[in-house]
Amino acid sequence: MRGDHQPGATRLGSVEVMTVAKKQPVGDPDRRSLAEIARLFDVVGREAEVIRQIDGSVAHLHQVQQAKAALRDLTAAELRAAIDYRRAGLGGETA
Repeated sequence: MRGDHQPGATRLGSVEVMTVAKKQPVGDPDRRSLAEIARLFDVVGREAEVIRQIDGSVAHLHQVQQAKAALRDLTAAELRAAIDYRRAGLGGETA
């Protein structure tokens, strides 16, 4: 559905989805095992870390986009000089 996408927003290239299957022990079809419940708590407990990772990734993406925009504004002479400077720093020879 395209109506829920904000203009200028970047879409993720891929999303990992984890399916939580309800495993029911034999004999009591309405109860989850303690191991399954503990696993669910572990999954939920990782939420804050995942949010921090996403925040960091978004911040990094913004830096990349700003750098690309700054590079687009350089003149040909500035680009050549920067390439030569990088080559020299990497042990390469300049032209």
